[in-house]
Parts: sequence; structure tokens; C-alpha cells
Amino acid sequence: MIPRPLICWSVALAAILLCPLFADEKPPASATSLSFGLLKQDVLPADWRFVGGAWRTRPLARPTQNRKALAAVTSDHHVAFPSICKTKNGTLLVVYREGSTHASGKPDDGRVMLVRSTDGGKTWAPPELVADDPTMDDRNAAISAMGDGTLCVIFDKDLKADGPAAHHWAWLTTSKDEGRTWAAPVKVSKTEDVHTRSPAIDLGDGTWLVPYSESTDSPTAASFFAIFDPKTGAAEEIAATPRGQRNVADETAVVRAANGDLVALIRGNDDPELFQCVSKDSGRTWSKCVPSGIPSQFTPADLIRLGDGRLAATFSFRERRDERMVLSGDHGATWDGENSVDVFDGTPSVGSDRSYPASVQLDEGTIGTVIYETKPYPTGGHIWFITTPLAAFDAPKEMTLYQGDANVEAAFALWPARIAGQRVEFTYRFAGRFGPSPHQVGLLLDFKDPKNYTALEFQMGVGNQVQLVECVAAQSKTSRVQEARGDWYQDGNPHRLGVRRDGQQWVFTIDGNAQFAVPVALGTPRGIVVGHAAVAVYDVTWPDGGPQASR
Repeated sequence: MIPRPLICWSVALAAILLCPLFADEKPPASATSLSFGLLKQDVLPADWRFVGGAWRTRPLARPTQNRKALAAVTSDHHVAFPSICKTKNGTLLVVYREGSTHASGKPDDGRVMLVRSTDGGKTWAPPELVADDPTMDDRNAAISAMGDGTLCVIFDKDLKADGPAAHHWAWLTTSKDEGRTWAAPVKVSKTEDVHTRSPAIDLGDGTWLVPYSESTDSPTAASFFAIFDPKTGAAEEIAATPRGQRNVADETAVVRAANGDLVALIRGNDDPELFQCVSKDSGRTWSKCVPSGIPSQFTPADLIRLGDGRLAATFSFRERRDERMVLSGDHGATWDGENSVDVFDGTPSVGSDRSYPASVQLDEGTIGTVIYETKPYPTGGHIWFITTPLAAFDAPKEMTLYQGDANVEAAFALWPARIAGQRVEFTYRFAGRFGPSPHQVGLLLDFKDPKNYTALEFQMGVGNQVQLVECVAAQSKTSRVQEARGDWYQDGNPHRLGVRRDGQQWVFTIDGNAQFAVPVALGTPRGIVVGHAAVAVYDVTWPDGGPQASR
């Protein structure tokens, strides 16, 4: 009797079993997994069928979850919107807003706090006060160290009870003693209803560039920069985006690239990605804003230049669920979005009041990032400090089955009949390119043609949902819609989606977490469906493989 195959295959045996991907002959009956690693780029497996989309084989990294996080701040208050810098003496400083709720706008709520670390982020001292106006909600602070060692914190003030303007000017305070004491804040914006987020930068000519934005429906709305003279207090306000275009009138990060350009990333109000513009004259004029391809939504990014000249953008992957980092080796002209790395995987129990990443280079090989996860007082939350090794960007690439048309309504990859058993799963990840919302990846239970199929799908773009879709004559009926169980799955990390048989039901699973069950009569696992998203598939497994009913 031939023994059942071991779950863990040796590399040599796996290669033997996977060779039939290149040939027409049938594989051994014992083969229970298919990897695309042995295929050549742009050569699809001959025994699969592809309908719609832009399927190809493409080498991509398989990112791993980063768990190198500790709490820089733990509080029973609402703690949010952190920013980080490294002083000339090497001290790490983090500023953040402490209050009762996310945005109370009350005069007795909201203050700018600071914590410091002198050991590279291993430990953090107790909080210190930076600014607290008793008549306003001080918030949205960002800190930077200027060329001469001066520390600069910009922030805005919020008050909802005194008329239509909620935010009142952008303000700036400085410290000459490593943040122990702070000067009286000065107003730097000409426009009143603006909010801050990202740090000022030293332009190298005695002036500083201060970013802020007016994210309203006003015809004056824009993303702004003030060119501020710290010696005189004078500030020249420049609208970097067209007035009234609210979609690109939001929180803005800016950095000086190695070629001298200023590169800015702007949070979009409508589109689920960051916008980018460039200045070649130290911020006085700016190029047209264009989509960057970095898939952030509902939260701003942070932007720094590494010691080797590359740019690093830390961003929240789509819906504030996962923080990632992406590099540009050409001064921001392109971003390697498909190979972004994980920074911090969100905590589902906290909900969506989280994110706002900010980063600093700690040493030659490490980035430090802060984000927040919190609830209102008295539950409170954390400011997390996370370290990310730059070596994560050197992860080896492996061949994947890649569907790259982010605008296609539905694309189908139908696997051969030998993929069978009581449990079938495939490993996928969203690669970072998205079309119109919503975005789906799922397992086909039945497929006649693109207008007639049944699928179990994970869907993002309107939440973290799972659903049963039955499409008949091009009319889709969606049932069994619910919040996905076990975790958030709309990040850029790999996940395993599939079904296992339980009596006369298929149990839909993601990462082993049961979602819901459907009757076996709906069909048998047929393949993969992708909609409105670029998705990479790494492998398919059916660990209890055996004969499958004819189709």
C-alpha cells in the first residue's frame, strides 16, 4: 500500500510534483499542492483556463507580518495623531494629541504632549506638555529637527462652538533645549480654517516649509505651504493645489529628494490613493497633482528620505487597517507599490480610530514608525512605536499568478479538475492596485461563463466583508453578507481563502477562520475570481486530495 504523502514536502520532491505545470501529462495522484514558483515569467500554466482580466505570471515578494512593536504611550485618554523626530543628540521625540474623544472641539479638551526615548525607542519617559490653550482643542501636532538643532512643532486649534470655522489657523512653536521648554506659539497660516499634520522641513536657506490644508467644500480649499522665516516670523502662504478641488485639499507630507526636488504626498478625500505633486523651486510653485499609485484611504502618509537617497512613504493600506511602507529609487517618479512591506497590522477590536503613521530613520538599517490605536476616554489606547528593518525590502521574489487589471469587473482563473478534495485553499494578497470600489477576491463554486457563476468572496472597499454571490444571466444576487470573522483581510499581506467540507455544506474560511456555510449542492471548487483589484496568488492546496465528481 502506498502511504499518504507527508504534509511537509522536501524541496526536491516538491519540484518533481510541480513539474507537470509545464507539461501536458497528468501529475501523480498524490500531488496535493501547486505553487507557481517553477513557472517562467509571463508563461501561464497550460492546464488552467483564464477568462477576462490580465492574468500573467509575475515575480513578487511574499511580505511577512511585522511584530516589532511596543507602546510609547499608554493612556486612558484618547491619544492620537503622532509624529516623530530624532534630535541632533540622537534622542527620539514623539508628539501627539491627548483628549477625551477624536475631535470634540471643546475649549477644555485637547493638548499637545511629548514623550522621549534616549535608547532608540526601547523605553519611553513619562509624557510632557508642549502646548495647551485653555480656550481651544490643540491637535494634529508634527515635530521636526531643523539643521541647527532647533525643534519645531506645528499644530492647529479646533473649536466647534463659535461659528462655521472649526479649525483656527496653523501654529508653530520651537525649542532650543531638546524639547524641555517651548516658545510661545506663533500663527503661520493666512487661511483660518486649516489643519496641520506633517512636519515642517528646513529649506536650507534660512526658511522653513510648513504644510497644512483646508479640507472643506469652500472655493478657497487647497493644500498649502507656508514659507516661514524663523528670524522675523514672516510667512508667505502658497496654495499648492487648485483652489476648490477638495479631493486633493487634505493632509500633506513633504520631503526634499536627493535630486533637490520637493516631493509631496496628499491624502485624497474621494479617491482611495495618495496624490503627488513636485516643486523644483523650493516650494514656490508646484506641479499638477497626479495619482501616486500608493493605495491609502482615509488617512495621510508620511514621507522621509533615507540615508542612501531613496524615498520611503509610510501609509495606511486602504481603510486604516494596516500600515505599510513603500520605496522609491527615482526621487518619487515611481513607487514599488506591489512590493510594499508590512509595518503594523491593525487591531480589529480597536476599530477604525487608528493609523496616522509617521517615520524616522533610526540607523543605517532600521526605520522607526509611530501610529495610534485608541478609543475615547476612559478606555483610551496606545501610541505604538514600531521598528521596520530595511532588509525587509530585500525579501526574495517568487513567481505568482497575477491578475493586474484593476478595472476589470470580474476575472476568472479556472483550475484543472485534479485540484480536488474535502478542503481547497489558495494563498493570495492584494498587490496594491485598485479600480472602482468594491474589490473582491473569491473562490468559484460554479462557473458556466462570466455571466453565470457562483462564488464565495471576500470584499473590501465598503468594509471587511464576506459574501455569497450568485450571478445568473449577468444579474448578481448577493446573500450571506456579513463582517469577516477573525481578522481584517483588506491589507497587503498574504491570506489563505478556501472551503472545507462539513457533511453537506461547504464552510467558507479565511486564514482558517470559519465565515459561513453554504450547501454542497451549489457546486464544487472550480477556481478563483478577482474583481476591481490587482491580486497575486502564490499557491493552491488540497491536502486531502482525491477523486472529484465530474463537472
